Amino acid sequence: MSHREIQQLLGAYALDAVDDDERDAIELHLATCPRCRAEVMEDREVAAFLGHTGGPAPSGLWDRIAASLEEAPPPLALAPVTPMGAARRARWSRWALVATSAAAVVALALGLAVAVSSRSSHRDTLQEQAIEARDRSDARVADLRSAEGRLAAQAVLLPDGRGYLLQTDLPRLDRARTYQLWALVGNEAISAGVLGPDPKVATFTLHVPPSALGFAITDEVAGGVAQPQHKPLVSGRLRST
Repeated sequence: MSHREIQQLLGAYALDAVDDDERDAIELHLATCPRCRAEVMEDREVAAFLGHTGGPAPSGLWDRIAASLEEAPPPLALAPVTPMGAARRARWSRWALVATSAAAVVALALGLAVAVSSRSSHRDTLQEQAIEARDRSDARVADLRSAEGRLAAQAVLLPDGRGYLLQTDLPRLDRARTYQLWALVGNEAISAGVLGPDPKVATFTLHVPPSALGFAITDEVAGGVAQPQHKPLVSGRLRST
């Protein structure tokens, strides 16, 4: 994933609301990006505070929020006040800061929720795109099945080489493993993409003329391989719709 794509998932990652393959990509990125590491730490601090009703905020949180305001409000020309009025003003100032800080915390919390919702929305949109592609008159579809018929998936290939994988019921793999999609072209198996340990719907681009005869999916080591190292779990021939 690109830096921007990972940044959009940091809020969901801080709430432990990403898939294993997304978590692996984010953690690999965090190892070399101090800016994103700091953002994750701040998100987790706020999430921990919101989940700790009635307790004090993490040390320094209010100061950081107050300091993050772009500028102070303009000074007000107030009439001289009595000592009692000064005390009231001091109490009001403290409550104003607390209210402003609380609003900032709520806004950040809403931002984290939007990040989680955005990931779900992206997956729904991809599913819709896959179904639309499958329904095109120039699409070719392969119904992938295991030898005993227990596992299934569906691959869609368009004339320009764009493709989609959907309707998968493959079991979730260990994080050290990944499913890998292969295009069967002649006597060759050409990698069409690494799918991660728990594929639901995916898109791919076949960088060869779309003369593939079919598709297959194997279980490989995380990160994928250049050539299949295991027998296909599911496979199927392409047919015109």
